[in-house]
Amino acid sequence: MKHNVQLASHARMQIIQKEYAALMSNGVTSFSLLELFNHGQFNLDEFCQSFRPHPYARQLKRLAQEFGEKYEIWLENAEHYITCAIYLFPTANLYRMNNILKNCAIDFYLNDTMGREVFCHLSPGEQVAANEIRERMGKLTAPFGTIAAAHPVEVSNAEMMQDIYNTSPQKWFDAFCHMYNYHIEVTHLDCNTNALGRVPSIDEYIDMRGHISGMHHTIQLIEYSDGQFLDWDWLESAGILADMKRLQYVTAAIGCLMNDLFSFEKEVIDNGSDSNLLMILALNDPALSLETVIRQSATIVRNLLLEFTTLVNQVRTRGYQQLPTHSEAVDKLDAHIGGLERCVQASWMWQVYTKRYKRHHSIWKETQLTPVIAAAI
Repeated sequence: MKHNVQLASHARMQIIQKEYAALMSNGVTSFSLLELFNHGQFNLDEFCQSFRPHPYARQLKRLAQEFGEKYEIWLENAEHYITCAIYLFPTANLYRMNNILKNCAIDFYLNDTMGREVFCHLSPGEQVAANEIRERMGKLTAPFGTIAAAHPVEVSNAEMMQDIYNTSPQKWFDAFCHMYNYHIEVTHLDCNTNALGRVPSIDEYIDMRGHISGMHHTIQLIEYSDGQFLDWDWLESAGILADMKRLQYVTAAIGCLMNDLFSFEKEVIDNGSDSNLLMILALNDPALSLETVIRQSATIVRNLLLEFTTLVNQVRTRGYQQLPTHSEAVDKLDAHIGGLERCVQASWMWQVYTKRYKRHHSIWKETQLTPVIAAAI
């Protein structure tokens, strides 16, 4: 069964790569992700007009680089991806933001050295070493003391987790630690279908991708970023809990699936990875052309954007109905929703701005080397 999946995936990959080459060779075919994501009821450009990255971006970049160099985890392209956190948390105070950047630096180091698109290219010995690091990091809990014979990334991770532990409520930290550790466990290994032994359904892949991308624990960091921790018991008593959980899930899905389109060329075309929404769609329906796969993938993201705006209105309205009795809880709720909105804005703005996905010839207008949005930092 596993062998059959591997053969089918390889054959489908070759077809998609050939179709991609054909689209690129005609010299005129390119898709605008902005146009694909927009809808009559939702304009992504307009939604992002209020977005501003963190005002202390330069100082924060320097702090992140110092941390990375201290533990020898600062990669050559680190400056490009460290801006992701600066975009995601533009209102965080400097101390909390520094801890978030440490988390981001560690996560991207792991992604680029043993992540889902590179793990299968590591040597057998490197895979064993990566798995040992992953297993130890995925089981790390407080107190975060000295780790014997640890890789520098493990030491840096323990320092970062201790700092966050010291500056957050126990209940929130326990939930964050559980989600972050799970992300490390499931992400840094071969996530291709031949390793899974099957082709996941679209919904199953979306669930899995949220954890692999790290978006779920990133959403939790919105509360940490400004010290506005939600009262989940109050959310349940106010009848808001289910919608809030769905809103957080949709926000995470927008970030990671939008990234699947931006990184399609890097992951699928360059690295031959099928752990990408476009390839999962192609594997689930072998009759689809690449152009149809592109449009269906973008439709999934567009529908999530529309659901996001609906949920934001519902949750805000229900929160405001609790005023003035529960004003403190409502203020925290409102702050968190603002953070989720900035997260969606940042998911678009950063991926358009960053050089991580830029190339001389791209199927996306937004990732061709001349940026369509001026650099904000």
